[in-house]
Amino acid sequence: METTYVSTSYEETRQIAEKFAEKLEKGTTICLYGELAAGKTTFTQGLGKAFGIERLVSPTFLIMRQYPIKNHPIIKMLYHLDLYRLNSIEDIKSFDVEEIWSSPENLLVIEWPEKFEKNLPKNRYDIFFKANGENEREIKIIHH
Repeated sequence: METTYVSTSYEETRQIAEKFAEKLEKGTTICLYGELAAGKTTFTQGLGKAFGIERLVSPTFLIMRQYPIKNHPIIKMLYHLDLYRLNSIEDIKSFDVEEIWSSPENLLVIEWPEKFEKNLPKNRYDIFFKANGENEREIKIIHH
């Protein structure tokens, strides 16, 4: 299944993510593709807002951040993983990603997943961000 949205602002990107989050019945893996400043972290902040997370920041220098979720019957933890600074499969696996995505209580959001593409779970969402100007973003969501 594939859906495409066009966002013309930061707030609209967050709102698209919030509506997307409402459809999630259990934890899954969400892979975010796009250039720097394409809207990946903004989208993740919208997911966080939908789950009651007030402040969600990019994990670029920490690699991974985790946030407890209290307002969903099944999903209890959001993991935000940024692979931009990692260069090997071994480095990525050291974050126990397979264990994280195997639990329906965990929502795993991965930025720069192309570094781990051959190892990603088959059941996931791929979300592609394309900048069509300074403020416009095309957001394509594909469910596998």
